[in-house]
Amino acid sequence: MTSRLYTMALLAFATLTANAQKTPESQMEKLDRGVVAVKVSSGSGNFVSWRLLGTDAEATTTFDLMRNQTVIARNIYATNYTDKQGSNSSTYRVVTKVNGEPVDTSLAVKAWGAAYKTIQLSQPAAGKTKAYSATIDKVEYNYPDGQDYTYSPNDMSVGDVDGDGEYELFVKWDPSNSKDNSQDGVTGNVFIDCYKQDGTMLWRIDLGKNIRAGAHYTQFQVYDYDGDGKAELMCKTGPGSKDGNGDYVSEAATDNDIKSVTNNGSDLVTSRGRITSGQEWLTVFNGMTGKAIHTIFYNPNRNMLYGGAANGSVNWGTNGKNDTGSYGNRGERYLATTAYLGGPDQNPSAVFCRGYYTYAFIWAVDFYDQQLHQRWLSSHKTDSGYEVTTFDATGKGSTSSYSAKSATSGSGSKTMFGNGNHNLSTADVDGDGCDEILWGSAALDHNGKLLYATGFGHGDAIHLADHCPDRPGLELFQVHEEKGTYAWDLHDAATGAIIHKGGPEGVDNGRGLAGQFDATVRGSLFWSSSDGSARSAVTGDVVSESHGTTNFRIFWDGDLQEELLDGNKVDKWKSGTGGTSRLATLSGSTCNSTKNTPNLQADILGDWREEVILHNGSDKLYIYSSNIETGYRLPTLMHDHVYRMGITWQNSAYNQPPHLGYYLPDAMTPGFRTQEDTLANAFMNEQFEFTCHLRFIKKCVFKSITDPQGNETKYFPPTEFDYPIFDDVSKTVLISGTPTMEGDYTMSFTITDFNNNESVIMLTIHVNNRSTGIEEINSEMMANSKQTIYDAAGRMMPQQTLKNLPKGLYIIKNGNKSKKVMVE
Repeated sequence: MTSRLYTMALLAFATLTANAQKTPESQMEKLDRGVVAVKVSSGSGNFVSWRLLGTDAEATTTFDLMRNQTVIARNIYATNYTDKQGSNSSTYRVVTKVNGEPVDTSLAVKAWGAAYKTIQLSQPAAGKTKAYSATIDKVEYNYPDGQDYTYSPNDMSVGDVDGDGEYELFVKWDPSNSKDNSQDGVTGNVFIDCYKQDGTMLWRIDLGKNIRAGAHYTQFQVYDYDGDGKAELMCKTGPGSKDGNGDYVSEAATDNDIKSVTNNGSDLVTSRGRITSGQEWLTVFNGMTGKAIHTIFYNPNRNMLYGGAANGSVNWGTNGKNDTGSYGNRGERYLATTAYLGGPDQNPSAVFCRGYYTYAFIWAVDFYDQQLHQRWLSSHKTDSGYEVTTFDATGKGSTSSYSAKSATSGSGSKTMFGNGNHNLSTADVDGDGCDEILWGSAALDHNGKLLYATGFGHGDAIHLADHCPDRPGLELFQVHEEKGTYAWDLHDAATGAIIHKGGPEGVDNGRGLAGQFDATVRGSLFWSSSDGSARSAVTGDVVSESHGTTNFRIFWDGDLQEELLDGNKVDKWKSGTGGTSRLATLSGSTCNSTKNTPNLQADILGDWREEVILHNGSDKLYIYSSNIETGYRLPTLMHDHVYRMGITWQNSAYNQPPHLGYYLPDAMTPGFRTQEDTLANAFMNEQFEFTCHLRFIKKCVFKSITDPQGNETKYFPPTEFDYPIFDDVSKTVLISGTPTMEGDYTMSFTITDFNNNESVIMLTIHVNNRSTGIEEINSEMMANSKQTIYDAAGRMMPQQTLKNLPKGLYIIKNGNKSKKVMVE
């Protein structure tokens, strides 16, 4: 007789999870498997990878891989596979299985035939500006006949515009004469396109003459804001902006002051290249068609008011600096992000920011019922107090004033005033379920009220992550431009409490990076351009006298540490010794001049490693995906909330890389997939088979078995057990045999993880004697002689008869007697 072996849970059937950040399912986009087949780095064949979703059951989900309609690998635990027989013409499908049964098959995808995929774009036509002259960086430029310019692909974002589970690509086109806010000069128009991943162009938006081109002007947001499963686009617009149908966006307004505007055809650009007049708008566009859905006034306008055609007369400068609209520097610096301000059960908001060197305004907007609705405006006009205007469903606002508490550093601005960066982040840092806005040296709560200010002022880079994994919550690393006492700091993202601070005094510390780079150091390392050392985020101590590049971090080679991305180069930090080695040099150009950033870095395809998108300088994108095998599997990074919000803000101003909201090494502990795999039940003198599921290991070897009488057998099991068989593809161990003793057998295995670290795991097989029947459990009568049924984990069952019980082992108690029953 062969009996079914049932697994007993030790911790209420709790499963081990890789997603330690615990992103709510409501914040996980509905994605497909994202199957991708990349040419192997040497020899012949294809490297195929696909997504594990945050909604998948980690313990019971496996995959089959098909090439050209034929299954070439079954019950794969990992989310990648090297097909040495694959060719450039091969197509692949992934079959998802739950408990060994197929539940879904992906669409067929064709192998790339290269290390990257080329997307052909439709480059906008070259143009010529009107005549102008300008002084830029103390050099006089004269263009009496206008200035010629061309276009190249610039910042990007992604969103699923049609609900098919595949991300579409949003591309902002930058003219070659785009300008920094500090520079005079007329620029070409800004365009935003949307493409399918097969290169099909869906639409183009023309923001028109009256939106200036440059890194600080157009921060576009792509996300599903109304909860219909399809992404929209939001960005700042103005007179002359046209949607994907070629219509002026003013026609999508419900406000008559916008709808009746008469200067859509006007050129409002001054001889210095500034836009100092005309209305300013925010428009939401249909992601599938590019059609403008609704347009409202941008809040605030260049005069720090709402509505109308502001003339730019307000000075955004302080301390005697003149920064009215004719200069247009501080008041024309924008940031944007997406945030779940109402928590995971509400739709997200788009958050737009104007100003951060001095005056700072943060504006939250919702989209529902096909219209934009203001949520709140947080206004910071002084360094000691601020106002929050909240809006009701009719658009009526109510303003409250607040005095700010002292800055956590002990000095500096107490509000968002002067405390903003060229970038921002979004996360629920205080644990209330709602997102906060991390501004650099200050943070806003989900309701627009100030959370804290550190007072360290403006900076060029921030990195929000779980840098100190043994410390509650997230931490934020920031570099400072203010030339103050400290060049950098690491602070608590929820409270602003300063954890570490340092670096040389009186410097503009323009670059910095933090990430989990070193396998021998717990937590993150951080460094900056003005500090030549690499430091531990946990201790603040120097761990290396040198550091790596100060640009992006990236998951690339498949271990649990992050790599370094600088332009088109991927480097590996040398754990334990410091220094770097080159992993890959990618073909293609980067964006944003000396910032040397990719068009986009995000986990948009394949397994959990990140893709890098570069361009050829004119009309092509190159999408790179790692072709390095890894045995680690975790849900797509896009199903981690902190990371996904990072993709929405990545295109803002000085682009920064996204970070995970949890410490990856702690989530990837090798061993049993679930507690259910650690203890099992069998019957004496009956043959059984048991499949034990493991994860994140490359090797499993039987070590010993101890029988119920305490006798230990090493290296080879006793004759009543077969030698355990480890399957490297499915990461399972098959245990079988015919136990001859009643009681517990303890079986030990030596496992080796992907860093070649060894550890021992223990499996207990509990053997029952089927013939025992009724047995005494103690000498005293129970107070209540009513029959009660418990499962094998000791939990009382709601059913008090054997009828309708799931299959498994149960204990029936009656008085001081108990009976073991197997329901089959």
